[in-house]
Amino acid sequence: MAYFCGLAVIILAAGKGTRMRSDLAKVLHPVGGVPMIVRVAESVQALNPKKCVVVVGHQAESVNSALRDYPFSFALQDKQLGTGHAVASAISFIPSDCQQVLVVCGDTPLIRTETLMRLCRQHSEEKAALTLLAVHLEDPHGYGRILCDSDGKVNAIVEEKDASSEEKKVCLVNAGFYCFDRSFLVREIAGLDQNNSQGEYYLTDLLAVARAAGERVACVSADFPEEVMGINSPENLEVANLLVGKAAGLNQFP
Repeated sequence: MAYFCGLAVIILAAGKGTRMRSDLAKVLHPVGGVPMIVRVAESVQALNPKKCVVVVGHQAESVNSALRDYPFSFALQDKQLGTGHAVASAISFIPSDCQQVLVVCGDTPLIRTETLMRLCRQHSEEKAALTLLAVHLEDPHGYGRILCDSDGKVNAIVEEKDASSEEKKVCLVNAGFYCFDRSFLVREIAGLDQNNSQGEYYLTDLLAVARAAGERVACVSADFPEEVMGINSPENLEVANLLVGKAAGLNQFP
């Protein structure tokens, strides 16, 4: 498989996962007998990226060990200050000849290579500064809402805790996967601030930056809500294990 214009991938895997009620780092919890971070690694590796960087933090050595068979680099996020901060910690590892940077979540073990491929392809075809992966959910609680204009163009992403009552009714949500033009990402990520209820650096703020600069923002919808499900609790983990048990393989859903 050819590279997507020199594809680099950043996997976000630094979080502790306090809601898991476990001493084990969230991304090391097994799904179908395999640590979820390994399932994500398999989906990413199938893209044949030129470079893959895993952002680690909590139990970094254990996460590194789980991925020892992969040709990945590791960036340490010593303080968890949000997704923007996590990606910024990995930027220096990205080769200058990589034109696309795909950002994926390490706690989404059901993500399919086909979906990531479609995200990268759409990004390339539209020559966008930023392309995000979306999904429609009947119950969007807990997810950032994607706000579109009357033409269906993405205007903004509003996080749950910052959303108004009307915005919380929106069922098109941010899945947490992004494809960036490298030059745009490197140029703009340093300008992110912490002006939000969580006091964190939101990677999603780059959407507003792109729109303000007249850059193109694209959007791709996932076919299956299950594949972008983040594992944040024992209940989520149980659902993921049930889905893997029912499916014929990682890239199939009932």
